Amino acid sequence: MGDMTQQPDQARVRPVILAGGAGTRLWPMSTAARPKHLLALIGETSLFDQTLARFGDQARFGPPIVVANRAQGEELQALLAGIAGAQLVLEPVKRDSAPAIALAALLAAPDELLLMTPSDHHIADVAAFHSAIEAGRAAAEAGDIVTFGIEPDHPATGFGYIAAGPGEGVRRVERFIEKPDAVRAQALLDAGGHYWNAGIFLARAATWRATLERHAPAMIEAARTALETASRDGSVIRPGRDSFERSPAQSIDYAVMEKESAISVVPVAMGWSDIGSWQSLFEAATRDGDDNSVGEGQVALGSKGMLIRSSGPRVAAIGVEGLVIIATPEAVLVVPRDQAQRVREAAAWFDEESSK
Repeated sequence: MGDMTQQPDQARVRPVILAGGAGTRLWPMSTAARPKHLLALIGETSLFDQTLARFGDQARFGPPIVVANRAQGEELQALLAGIAGAQLVLEPVKRDSAPAIALAALLAAPDELLLMTPSDHHIADVAAFHSAIEAGRAAAEAGDIVTFGIEPDHPATGFGYIAAGPGEGVRRVERFIEKPDAVRAQALLDAGGHYWNAGIFLARAATWRATLERHAPAMIEAARTALETASRDGSVIRPGRDSFERSPAQSIDYAVMEKESAISVVPVAMGWSDIGSWQSLFEAATRDGDDNSVGEGQVALGSKGMLIRSSGPRVAAIGVEGLVIIATPEAVLVVPRDQAQRVREAAAWFDEESSK
C-alpha cells in the first residue's frame, strides 16, 4: 500500500510552467543565455525556483511539465532533478506560448487539470493563489478554460485586462481588452469588474486540445507531429525540429482566448507582479525609508526612489532620484524609472554592438 494521504491523480492539478521567454526588458541582467526566470530578482532564489515552490504540496499538485528553450536545458534539468515525475520539454525553436501549451496538453492525460503558468512572475500571497485555483476547479472540470484576473490597484497600462460578466466570484469572461492607454485604464478601474490578465489558465488537457483543434489546428498538428518525432532521454523530451518549426508562432491570448467563449475568470488579489520591467521590480521589492531598493554591496547616499543591482562592480549613487542603475560585468544601464520600458532599445543596441 502506498501513501493513502495522497489524493488520486485526477484530483491533483498539474502545473505546466512556461519558461521560454528571454526577458529583454530586464537587460542587462536578463540575457538569452541567462533569462529572467533563472535570476534571483526578489529574495534569495530564482523566479523559476519560486514558481516550483508554489506547487510543492504533492497532495494538491502533480509533478510539473516545464516547457522551455533548449538553451536552458542543462540548468533546468538540474533544478528539476529532485522532483519525481517532472517532465522537461525543450523547444527546438521559439514559438510563443500557444504552441508550448499545445505540447503540454498532448503530453498529459486527457482528464488531467493543467495549470498553465509563466515561470517568471512574483506572487506574494501564495495561499490566496491556491484558494483561487480551488475556486476555479469546478468550472475547469466542467470544460471551461479558467483564467485568473488580478484585482487592479492602479490604472496599469502594461497589462491586458479581462472584462468579467455580471455577478460575484467565478464568472464568465465577456471579453479581453488589449493594453489600454492611461485614460482608458482609469475608466476600466472606475467601471469595476475589470481585472489584469496574469496569463495563468486552468483547464483539462482535453479542453486545451479541443480548443486548439478548433481555433489553431495547424498549431496542434505541428505539436503532435513534433512529439511523435521527439527524442526522449529520461524525463527530457526534445520535440522534432522540422515539425515544430512549421507551427504558427502565437500567444495563447491570440490563438485561443480572444476566439473562445467558454472562459471563466477567478478574481484574485495575491500580490502578483509579472516583473515585466525594472519599474515593476522596484514596485515589488522591499524598499528602505528613502524608497530605495539597493542590492548587496551597493550604496545610495542622499538619494531617493532608486533601484540598484549589480552582478559586477560595486555601485555608489549620490544625490540622485528615481533612477534604475543595473551593472553586470558586460554592461551598465542607467535610466529614469519612468522610462524603464525603453530598456529593449538598449538591449537591441547591445546585441548589435556585440555582433560587430
